[in-house]
Amino acid sequence: MKRSVKDMLELLGIAGGLFLLAWLSQSWFVRFDLTEDQRFTLSDATTALVEDIDEPLLFVIYLDGDLPSGFERLKAETKRMLEEFQVLNSNVQIRFENPSDNPDPQTRRDTYTQLRNQGLAAIQIEIEQVDGVRKQQIFPGAMASHKGRIWPVQLLIEQFATAPETQINASIQNLEYVLASALRGLTQPLTKHIAFIDGHNGLSEMETASLESVLERSYQVSHFNLREYPVDSLTGGISLDLQMRQLNAYDLIILAKPRSTFSDLDLWLLDQYLMRNGRAIFLVEAVHAELDSLSFAPEFLAYPILDATGLDAPLFTYGVRVNTALLQDLVCAGIPSDVSRKTLRPWAYFPLFLPQVEHPIAKNLNAIRMEFPTTLDTIAVPGVKKTALLLSSPYAKRQPTPGKVSLATLFNEPDRSRFQESALPTAMLLEGALPSFYANRITPITSLGAAPDVARDAKLLVVADGDFIKNQRNLVIPDIPRGLPLPLGFDQFSRQQFGNQDFMLNAVDYMLEGGGLIDVRGRDIVMRLLDQQRIQANRDLLTWGNALLPVLIVLLLTRLYQWRHRRRSHQHHTPS
Repeated sequence: MKRSVKDMLELLGIAGGLFLLAWLSQSWFVRFDLTEDQRFTLSDATTALVEDIDEPLLFVIYLDGDLPSGFERLKAETKRMLEEFQVLNSNVQIRFENPSDNPDPQTRRDTYTQLRNQGLAAIQIEIEQVDGVRKQQIFPGAMASHKGRIWPVQLLIEQFATAPETQINASIQNLEYVLASALRGLTQPLTKHIAFIDGHNGLSEMETASLESVLERSYQVSHFNLREYPVDSLTGGISLDLQMRQLNAYDLIILAKPRSTFSDLDLWLLDQYLMRNGRAIFLVEAVHAELDSLSFAPEFLAYPILDATGLDAPLFTYGVRVNTALLQDLVCAGIPSDVSRKTLRPWAYFPLFLPQVEHPIAKNLNAIRMEFPTTLDTIAVPGVKKTALLLSSPYAKRQPTPGKVSLATLFNEPDRSRFQESALPTAMLLEGALPSFYANRITPITSLGAAPDVARDAKLLVVADGDFIKNQRNLVIPDIPRGLPLPLGFDQFSRQQFGNQDFMLNAVDYMLEGGGLIDVRGRDIVMRLLDQQRIQANRDLLTWGNALLPVLIVLLLTRLYQWRHRRRSHQHHTPS
């Protein structure tokens, strides 16, 4: 009798303890991240964004149904990350959907079209079935919605010539950044202002429409003509003071493919902007070379135009020299080789740049495409940090200009022995104490006063390709209106999406957000994967071990329990 009362008290104690733990868990929630790389710990910037959500924010993730193992991993990691958001803020809601589960073909096509129009890209996979292989489109992305606004989230990072497993790993590593970027775009006010600088025969608004529309999700975007001066209301003449104030009011300026001459005053205005710790992206066209020229003749003359613009001297002062030799690379994109535009051939003048630099701007990006780029050299300038963000492959060469660009090179096999230059930079980031091009010179006097001769914390990104942010306009895609701007980096002839847009968005975020959310992109998460070779070599052992080991453990525990129960019964019946 005493023994049964004691057992009952033990049972009640255990039940009471479990009840107390359950009650405490409702009031306090504690997690411990014991991983070496803190992969389950959100950054401070992400945490602040999640905690600031004041109304329901829904993530609809289009990764559901029968998926390959790699996408199942991406789905599981996405779910885990969003559940971390939910722990911080119950306003975060999650729903998984399969856009292919509707049996009606027309309804499925309408759903696919709607998702594409909203900004999600599709990929085609093959699923093995009993009666053969079935092809299916999947959208490895999500749609976030908040207060009537929507934000597309591309979960899969596609990388040119990269194994699918590597792409999945890069995508998982990038999850926090893409999800938190959606939160920022949907919940934060547009406080930073970006200006495209006009007035020097650069890219038109139609040619930069894609980039502008994407930037407008997170920033205020406008155009500023450097050559059009405001009128002073008192004197009736042009006002240099007002022009400087308007230019300095922008948080970042973008100079896209200027081809006409910058006056001394134009260069001074840009210099003074940078000396006040400005942020700028210069997309410089050093050589006149246009693919359209081959529509009229089988070859054309490429010639330097950098000297004519006047940008070479100030850029040299800041720490970078733009060369006027065309870069050719055997790792390159293709262009149409016939009138039908269906046959593509590799064109060495359109090189592809694969991410080689561990920097938040260029990390984990798809291949980046350029058109007739040149190269860059660095100049030793004290206090200026220089980072080459895009480098050529080991199979590159430089062609001096003036020189002919012939269509014959598209059809002739290149002499590979001549393509032996490696790691030629085409995009350079300059940070820190940029010196003024106008130091120790007589300059205009304004009410704002002279800027310092050396910047304290300026940032300047120089890209040696003026067409880097030029979007194509539709010519061949039948279900899109002709002439409509296509997404930046999308090539309508090969139907490939290159990484130009992501590179630019990362660059803008890096310059404007500083040590905030962009630092998440530089974070390394080690994916501890199984060794596939060892798995294949020990396949039978692992299969039988996984099948029999749980059964053996259960039998062992059962025998231990039976032994303990008999021992306790024996002790209970032994006379004292």
